[in-house]
Amino acid sequence: MQFSDHPMVEKAFAMKQQLIQYRRHFHRYPELSFQEFETAEQIEKHLRMLPGMKVKSGKQDTGLATGVIGEVGCEKEGPTIAIRADIDALPILEENEHEYKSLHEGIMHACGHDAHTAIGLGVAELLAAEWKQRKIKGKVRFIFQPAEENEDENGLTGSPYMIKAGVLDDVDAAMALHMDPELPLGEVKLHEGYSMANVDTFEAVIRGTGGHAAYPHLGTDPVWMLSVVLPALYGIRSRKVSPLDAAVLSIGEIRAGSSYNVIPSEVSIKGTMRSYDDHVREQLVQQLDQALAVVKTIGGSYQLDVRYGEPALDNDPQVTARLEETIQALFPTFLIHRCPFGLGGEDFGHMAKQVPSSMFFIGAGIPEREESGLHMPKFDIDECVLPIGAAILAHTALTYFRGNS
Repeated sequence: MQFSDHPMVEKAFAMKQQLIQYRRHFHRYPELSFQEFETAEQIEKHLRMLPGMKVKSGKQDTGLATGVIGEVGCEKEGPTIAIRADIDALPILEENEHEYKSLHEGIMHACGHDAHTAIGLGVAELLAAEWKQRKIKGKVRFIFQPAEENEDENGLTGSPYMIKAGVLDDVDAAMALHMDPELPLGEVKLHEGYSMANVDTFEAVIRGTGGHAAYPHLGTDPVWMLSVVLPALYGIRSRKVSPLDAAVLSIGEIRAGSSYNVIPSEVSIKGTMRSYDDHVREQLVQQLDQALAVVKTIGGSYQLDVRYGEPALDNDPQVTARLEETIQALFPTFLIHRCPFGLGGEDFGHMAKQVPSSMFFIGAGIPEREESGLHMPKFDIDECVLPIGAAILAHTALTYFRGNS
């Protein structure tokens, strides 16, 4: 694969082995959302070794007990650019057999956050060196964010807590990347506008009287009522939402009864709704409620609870354009896929609603390796992606300071 001889590429590849060591350490010792204490300690230790780096950690300064912030530069001299890396792992039993396999049974970095963290540290090292040479006329803020994957008891992931604590105060633009094991090295997904989905969940309970299974006519059967509701629910996407709009409604759980000869008195269902546009988001909720209301006409009642999760990731056109210019300059042979990333969720969407932001997906797939996609027990990456990602983020950040140099 051909790279340019750009100085930033050379600097990033000079630290390739260090980045691999970072990534493998975090992979060996994964920690779940809101529990990333050892991970945060390691991040803070590495940041404090860098010239000019000011470090904040803990709940008071970052909004989360395991949050870490690094800053280099002076905000009075120019813009403040944020680079975000998520640091948590997933409750998955790893099935890989490499020597850096997870040592925490049942927990695994199966979404590439170990790589994101390593790249974040690499960018911090590269830009601290640039600051030392007085090439940064402004400030870079490195946000190492816990809890991207899962919500807490308040229904919140890590990003809202950090935003509330002020980590985006005075930030002019923010950037992030994500591993893509479905793309090979040398390809990226880059897209302006809505690129990942609003993630909302719902739980509904349909109630009847229940009764003896041999005498269904003497009561009302919520299981039968659900059979009437289901076609209406699945018809929302095809008949109630414009085919030009991205939208999904899926049911993931149905629970009813505990005996073969007892009609239960209630049935519960759980599911998720995905969308890009906020109007479509509200439309899905309204149509869901209308579909369930059918049970009132056939002798039942219902209760619906909707929880709004991460907002859609809305990539800023100008930040995205800077990333594209960097990729073309540093890696001119790279193939850029200019398309949305899908209807998965990403809590970087919270930050993108606050400041101009952009996330891109970077190809990290290992050729001919199967069953190694995101959130899978055999997830893995081509570690050559580490210096590539670091070079892209570091150089793009520097483009914001050219006019102030």
